[in-house]
Amino acid sequence: MASLNSFVPSRDEIYHAASLIASWPDYCQSPLMPCPGLARELGIGAVWVKDESKRFGLGGVKALGAPYGLKQQLLKLGIEPGSPECRNYVAVAATDGNHGLATAWAAKKFNCQARIYVGSDVDPARMRRIRDNGAELVEIDGTYDDAVMAASKAAEADNILLITDTDYDGTLDVTRDIMAGYAMLGLECAQQLREQKGEIDNIFLQCGVGGMAAGCAVGMWHESGNKPTVFTVEPDAAACVKASIETDVLTKVPGKLLTRMVGLSCGCPSLTAFEILRDVSAGNIVIDDTIAKHVQDRLVAGVRNDPPLDTWDTGISGIAGLWHVAKTPKLRSQFGLTEHSRVLVINSEGAIPEKYL
Repeated sequence: MASLNSFVPSRDEIYHAASLIASWPDYCQSPLMPCPGLARELGIGAVWVKDESKRFGLGGVKALGAPYGLKQQLLKLGIEPGSPECRNYVAVAATDGNHGLATAWAAKKFNCQARIYVGSDVDPARMRRIRDNGAELVEIDGTYDDAVMAASKAAEADNILLITDTDYDGTLDVTRDIMAGYAMLGLECAQQLREQKGEIDNIFLQCGVGGMAAGCAVGMWHESGNKPTVFTVEPDAAACVKASIETDVLTKVPGKLLTRMVGLSCGCPSLTAFEILRDVSAGNIVIDDTIAKHVQDRLVAGVRNDPPLDTWDTGISGIAGLWHVAKTPKLRSQFGLTEHSRVLVINSEGAIPEKYL
C-alpha cells in the first residue's frame, strides 16, 4: 500500500493552501448536511451531503482550486497578486465549464487577464457566464482533451500563466497547487464530521479528470488520519478513471464524450489524480444521463422531507452514483451497501443563475 508521503501535493502543501484560502475575506466553510430523508429513500444508515453550491459566490467547488493555483503562480514569479503588474499576464485554462469560470473569477480578483479554451460541446450558458466574468473564450473544434492541448500550446508564449487542473505527465506544479486547493474540501469534511460527531464508511465522488475527487480524498486522509474508501462515479460516455484503474495505467477513452454531466466530459485522467484515486478507490461506478437527470429532479424537489438541494447537472453526479447503486440490488451487494452504511457525497455545483440560461 502506498503511503501518503508518496503523493503530491504533500501534507505541508495542503495545509499551507488551507491556511491561505481560509484567510481570504470571502472564505467560509460550505455546509455539511445530514440528509435522513435521502438515507431512508436509499435504505442506508446515513447520508452526508457537502454542499458547494454557494462557494465564494460562484456556486462550485472549483473555486477552491484555480484561485489558489493562479495566486501561487504569480507569487513564484515574485509578483504580488492584484498589483498593477498582474495586468501584463494572461491566465489560460481549458474547461468544460466550472474550472474556466473559477479561473476567470480568479484572474479578475488578481488583476490578470483570462483566456479560456473550450471544446465544441460546452454548454452555451456556461460560456456566457465565463465571458461575463471578463474572460476571452477560444472555441476548439474537438473535445475537452483537445482544449487542454490547445491551452498548453498557448502557454508557451510569454506572459501566459497556464492554470490547469489536468496534467497528463505529472510534471506541472500548478496542477499540484490546484489539487492542494481542492484538498480544502476534504479537510473541511473531516473537521465538520468530527464537530457533528458523524462517521462515514465511504465516499461517492464524481470524476472528470479526477482532480477534485483526488484532492478531497487526500485532504480527508490527512485530516482524519484514516485512508478513505472511495467509489468513483463517471458518465458512461466518459469513464476514463474507471478505464485507467482497470488497466492500471493512464487510459484515454475514445469518442465525443457527450453527457449532460458536462463537467465530467473528459477523455483522460490527470496523472497525479489517477495515482491517488487508484490507491483509495474500492470500486468504480458508471451512470447514464437518465439516472443523473432523475436524481437531480428528486433532490431539487427535496427527498422525504429533506430540504431541496441547489444542484446542477455535474454537481449531482456523485449523489446519482450512490442512488444508482443503492437502488440496484446486484450493485448494492457488489459495493457493500447495507441498512447501516454511512456515506458522504459532494454536491459540487449549484444551479447556473437564470440570466445565463
